[in-house]
Amino acid sequence: MNKYLLIFSSLLFIVTASEAQFSKGSILLGGQLSFSTSSADYNPNPNPNANTSVGNFNVSVGKAIHENAVFGLEVSYGYYNYGTGSQASSNNNYGIGLFYRKYKDLGKEFFLFGQAGANYLGSTQSGHDINGNKVTIYTTNGGEVYLYPGIAYKISNKFFLELTIPELFSINYNSTKTTYPGPEVVGNQFSVSTSLSSNPLNSLGIGFRLVL
Repeated sequence: MNKYLLIFSSLLFIVTASEAQFSKGSILLGGQLSFSTSSADYNPNPNPNANTSVGNFNVSVGKAIHENAVFGLEVSYGYYNYGTGSQASSNNNYGIGLFYRKYKDLGKEFFLFGQAGANYLGSTQSGHDINGNKVTIYTTNGGEVYLYPGIAYKISNKFFLELTIPELFSINYNSTKTTYPGPEVVGNQFSVSTSLSSNPLNSLGIGFRLVL
């Protein structure tokens, strides 16, 4: 039942016209920030500890092209670091793309919205052993098309808090090049994914929207 409710929510913004909370021509600035760390102990030695840190940040700017629709640009950056007593790896990823967002007024300062967009994505990953020697290096370039729903709550006329289910549905293409250890290897991957295959409530995102 939860899956059908989520699908209904994500489609609702497409098939309905709604009252507006943003006037045409308004500029909207938004973003999301997340960070987490974890540590695990493994026995026996020589790798008793494993430490992980993950961070993601994105910022977007858009213009209300209609009273209930926003078109804009989004930039993102993220990292993933993992280390044990004998090796460490790090991954830096980045993206830039365009999005279209449509809102529906639910009343009592709540708004349902849906966002669709397309991004260019890239990443670089490297690994080192305990002596600092390179173990792996590879880069990835590709793109994605995505769709996700969310709920916004108006704190004031200029500030909104948001709760989203990131990438409820997405199509991705990646080209990966491994440059170390040699020889150079190139691979390509195409995928279609949806958070409906698991519990989407486990991947909620929190953000904000500022009306300028």
